[in-house]
Amino acid sequence: ARFFSVALTVFIRRELGPDVFIDVVLGATLFTMLSSLREFGLHHALLHYQDQVEEFVGTHFTLNLLLTFAAALLGSTIVLALVLLFPETFSWTVALVVWVFFGLHLVRNLALTSEALLRMDFEFGRLSLFHGLGTVLALSTTLLAARAGWEEWSLILGGWSTFSVFSVVYVLFFSAATWRSHPLKIWPLQLDRVWCRRLLGYGVWIWTGWILQTFIMGYDKLVVGLVVGGTELVLYENAWWMVQIPTAIITHIIFTYTNTLYSRYQNDRERLSDLFSRIMGLVVRLSSPLALVVVLNAREVMALMPEWAPSAPILVWLAGYAFLRPLLDDGYGLLWAVGDTQMSARILGGQAVVALLLVPLMALQWGVKGVAYSMGIVAGVGAVGLFIGVRNYVTVQWAKVFVAPVLGLSVVALVGVFYSRWALQAALVDLILRSALMLLVYAGMLWLLEQKSLMEGFAQIRRIMRDEQEEGRAT
Repeated sequence: ARFFSVALTVFIRRELGPDVFIDVVLGATLFTMLSSLREFGLHHALLHYQDQVEEFVGTHFTLNLLLTFAAALLGSTIVLALVLLFPETFSWTVALVVWVFFGLHLVRNLALTSEALLRMDFEFGRLSLFHGLGTVLALSTTLLAARAGWEEWSLILGGWSTFSVFSVVYVLFFSAATWRSHPLKIWPLQLDRVWCRRLLGYGVWIWTGWILQTFIMGYDKLVVGLVVGGTELVLYENAWWMVQIPTAIITHIIFTYTNTLYSRYQNDRERLSDLFSRIMGLVVRLSSPLALVVVLNAREVMALMPEWAPSAPILVWLAGYAFLRPLLDDGYGLLWAVGDTQMSARILGGQAVVALLLVPLMALQWGVKGVAYSMGIVAGVGAVGLFIGVRNYVTVQWAKVFVAPVLGLSVVALVGVFYSRWALQAALVDLILRSALMLLVYAGMLWLLEQKSLMEGFAQIRRIMRDEQEEGRAT
C-alpha cells in the first residue's frame, strides 16, 4: 500500500498540477488540526486496560462517538468563522473540504472500537489487508477522476498521499470491512460513569499531546500559506510528503505492532527495554537510508513531476526533519503504552513552543527555507525530549542504536555525491541507479559492521510477533 501510494500520488500530481491543490491542501491541513480535538487516545486506552475490556467496550464506543461528533461540530463552526472573517485567505472551497472530511471522520470512527479490538487480538494481517486495498482503491479512484476532469473533487473522492485515509472511498471501504470483521452491539448505547472517567483520565494528556502534535505537524504549512503564499504552500506540502516517506513506510507500519507489544510488556522493564532497543534500532537502520536516498535524489524525484520541480530544493532543506521524524512515533507509543501520557504531553509541549516562536520568525526571515530548517530543529527537540523521557521505563544503549547506521550513512553519502560526477542526466535512470547503488553499499556496510546482531535482532522480533499473534488468536 505504501509503495502504491507513492507511485499513484506521483501520477495524480502529474495529472492535476499544483494549482488544483491549493484550497484542498489548506482545507486538509485545517481539518487535521481541528480533528485533533477528539483525540483522547481511546484506542490506546483500550490496549492499556485490555485485561478489563469486557467491562467498558460499550462505553468506549459511545464515548468515542460523542467526542467525534462534538469535535466535528466545534471544528465546522471554527471554519465557518474563518471563512466569514478572512474570506481572502479561506474560501468556501476550503470550508467545504473541511466539512466533508469531518463527516467522513465521523463515519470512520464508528469502527474505531472494532479496530482497537482487532489490534488487541493481533489481527494485523486482516487490518493491513483492509488498509492496503482501501489505499489502492482510493488513490486509483482519484487518478481516474482527475483524468475525467473532476479536479478538486477527485482529491476529496480518493485523496492523495497520506490524505487518502480521509477520502470518501477509503473511509467507506475500511470502516465497512472493519465493522464486518468485529461487529459490536451498539444499541442501546452504554456510558458507564466510572469507566468514562477512567478512559478520559487516561486520555486527557494524550488529548493535550495530540493537539500539540497536530499543531506541530500543521502549523508550518499554515505559516507558509499565510506568510509566503498559496503556491509555495502546495510546493512545500509536496516536498513534505516526500520526506515523510521513510516515516510512512517504516515507522507507521512498525508502530501498529509495537504499541500493542509495549502495552503487553509495560510491567516487565527488562523485556520492554530489549524490545524497544531492537525496534528503535530497526527504525534507524531502515528509515535513515531511505531519507538519504530521497534527499540526495531530490532533483531526479521531482523531475518525474515536471510542474513540481520547484519542490526539489525544499526537499533538501527538510533533510534534518527527514532523518529525525521517524524516531518520534515509537517513543511516544512507548510512553502511551506504559500510561505516562503526561510525559509525552510535556515533550510535545516543548516542541510546540519552539515551533510557535521559531517557524514564523524564520519564515519572515528566509521564507520557505526558514520554515524547513525550523521543522528540523523542532524534530530535534522532540527526539532529545524522548531520549530523556523514556529512561524511566527502559534502558537503552543508544550507541548501539546509532553508531553503525551513522558510519554506514557517511560512506553512502560519499557514494551518492561521487555518483553525480558521472550521472547520465536522465532523471529516472539516475534515480534508479544511484538509489540502488546507495542502498547496496549501505546494506554491505551494515552486514560488515554488525552481521550477527542484525540476524539475532530480526529473528527475535519475528519470534515475538509470531508468539503474540498465536496467543491473541488462542484467547
